Amino acid sequence: MQKIRHAFQMLFLVAVGILTFRHLSGFTKAHCESYCPGGGLESIGFYLKNGAFLCATSGINLILFVAILGGTIVMGRAFCSWVCPVGTLMEGLRAAGRQAGMLWQGFWCTTGGQWLGRLRYPILVAVLYFTYAVTDLVFRPFCLYYVGFSGQDHEVEWWSKWVMLALSLASLYLPFVWCKVICPLGASLGVARLLGPVSPVIDEKDCTACRLCSRECPQQINVFEEKRVWSTDCTECLVCLDACPTQCLHLGIGYRPWPADRPTDGDRPGPSLPRKALPWLVAAMMGAGFLFAFRYPLPTMSKTFPAFSSGATFARVDLVLTGLRCRGTANTLAWILEEEPGVAALDAYVAEGKVRLLYDPARTSPEKLVDRIHAGRLWKNPKTNQEKRLQPFKVESIHPAP
Repeated sequence: MQKIRHAFQMLFLVAVGILTFRHLSGFTKAHCESYCPGGGLESIGFYLKNGAFLCATSGINLILFVAILGGTIVMGRAFCSWVCPVGTLMEGLRAAGRQAGMLWQGFWCTTGGQWLGRLRYPILVAVLYFTYAVTDLVFRPFCLYYVGFSGQDHEVEWWSKWVMLALSLASLYLPFVWCKVICPLGASLGVARLLGPVSPVIDEKDCTACRLCSRECPQQINVFEEKRVWSTDCTECLVCLDACPTQCLHLGIGYRPWPADRPTDGDRPGPSLPRKALPWLVAAMMGAGFLFAFRYPLPTMSKTFPAFSSGATFARVDLVLTGLRCRGTANTLAWILEEEPGVAALDAYVAEGKVRLLYDPARTSPEKLVDRIHAGRLWKNPKTNQEKRLQPFKVESIHPAP
């Protein structure tokens, strides 16, 4: 099963690498942040209040987060050990640390390790609060995924890459330190995991108390003592199941440990999920997330103009632009289009660098809209009263509605 899991990890890691390369090469507007479920988690409060997303996030981020949250409740926190590129990086660093004899075995089982691991929950609360209060993705400079994988310098401080390097090196000594101490997405999924019925469970009748499950667990969970793994750190990697010499560990379905006082010739004392079903469930979770995200796209921001209530029959056009990077630039585009008569509504999809416009064909046309966008708009500095023409956008392609 570990070969299948590693294949999943490599698939998503390579996909992120290809996406970053294509973005930096100018082949696509989207980059890896465009598909980060953590962005959906951070933006959810702002979206519920304002119907818009923060910065460069969009409906893709939110729908992926909802899909992964639902998958976590159904089958556990498998996203972290089967899909997440940061989890893959942390697992590789753990293996390197173990090979080099640097790994602190059992640290996360100590009192100090357990208290350190609880820091992620106040960090999660702080990230959600300040993101909502400041209306910006405040966690970006601290995010290993954004700093390490996106290839972006926007909102990356000079110290960000040094901090990420230090955390990566620390992971040679303290395995999964980023995931256990800092990651807000991991913290939220860990809480959701407690609601799920699927978890590694020991069939005590077949257990020889060798404790190999506890020694091999990458997250340093004391599987043998827990019997039914309740830990929020469990990522359903199945290492403990594969390591068990008597195969007495199963993906049990239920909320209690299996009883030990059953007949020796009986079946397993509780329902269980076949381990071969887990990769299919992971694929279904991610597939459903991407399918809904692309089938039912949610714009980063929407705006209607006075012409929207005119009662006219509107036409639609999609424009792909350079310069459309976030909600702020989308608002700037809407401000420029205010001077064009006949514009009725605007939906901005920043992950694609695309804006969808409704317009009155009796008053304007796609060509006039493009000219207006290229012409920009005069802006007066409130402090100096100096005027400057803002022309931040360039239309690359026009796609009229059929």
